[in-house]
Amino acid sequence: MHYQSEQQITGATIAVHYAYVARHEYTDTVVQSDNLLRISPSPDRYQTAGAVVIDTDPPGSQVYYTDRLGNRVHRVRVTEPHRTLVIAAAGAAQLVVAPPSVNDVSLLPAQYSAASAEFLNASPLVNPGSVRDAARAASAGSNTLLDTVERIVRWIEQQVRYQTGVTSVDSTAADVLATMAGVCQDKAHLALGMLRALGVPARYASGLLTRQAGETHAWIEFWHPDAGWLPADPTRGVIVNTATDYLKFAVGRDYTDAPPVAGSFVSDGRGRLDFVTAQVFFDRSDIAVADALQLLTDCPDAGAAGPQ
Repeated sequence: MHYQSEQQITGATIAVHYAYVARHEYTDTVVQSDNLLRISPSPDRYQTAGAVVIDTDPPGSQVYYTDRLGNRVHRVRVTEPHRTLVIAAAGAAQLVVAPPSVNDVSLLPAQYSAASAEFLNASPLVNPGSVRDAARAASAGSNTLLDTVERIVRWIEQQVRYQTGVTSVDSTAADVLATMAGVCQDKAHLALGMLRALGVPARYASGLLTRQAGETHAWIEFWHPDAGWLPADPTRGVIVNTATDYLKFAVGRDYTDAPPVAGSFVSDGRGRLDFVTAQVFFDRSDIAVADALQLLTDCPDAGAAGPQ
């Protein structure tokens, strides 16, 4: 089997800019918060990361580092008392217009690098053993890598209904299999578990759908012995041919390694994500944090949104 983008392979890239904004509300005063932000483009074969600027209101002190998985992380510590925290980012990237073609290979014998072997194991939200029977049934008759991945991805797309409110960020792959419903994060976790159960290293990816403003998104990447990490999306039923549809922020064993925003705060109250939205632009020459804040102004009453 041979997978190739519908567009001719040229090696060309296209420049995009993006804006991201999130608003967190608290029921009592927060005297200090410490936030890890993975909302910067992550460099890989499908994209080249550009500059990014991140601001918060109230402002905080920032440090930047790359985590062990290669994700670009901004750590922001806010010490000014607050009951609302706004996080805004504006950045750029170059997206590959037409990814290279990839040949299918035998599923066995497996040939994995040391870097990919970690993604065969169980992780906090993904236990391959708990979904092994479903994986074997969905992939029955397949003995090649790309065909197996496509069968799993298509099965999840068709059988697991997209439904909000039935899962949480802590739901496991086994939970999703039990309910047969969830959002993109849940479908990604189930795909990770099913592929790992079949001996295919797979990792979680988070970022933006470039042509669908207002949502963050989650998909997966699987290891190809010749081509390295390749994308697949069990929510949209897409494998390999992603072209310029995705802007990736981070990867991990599962969501726990790659949330857009994570951290802690000191307060007697509770906190919640009140609003989050993002937009990718193909027709701009630059972008600023003010553009991200404008998204908040344009839809101030929108409800909270998690990975979609």
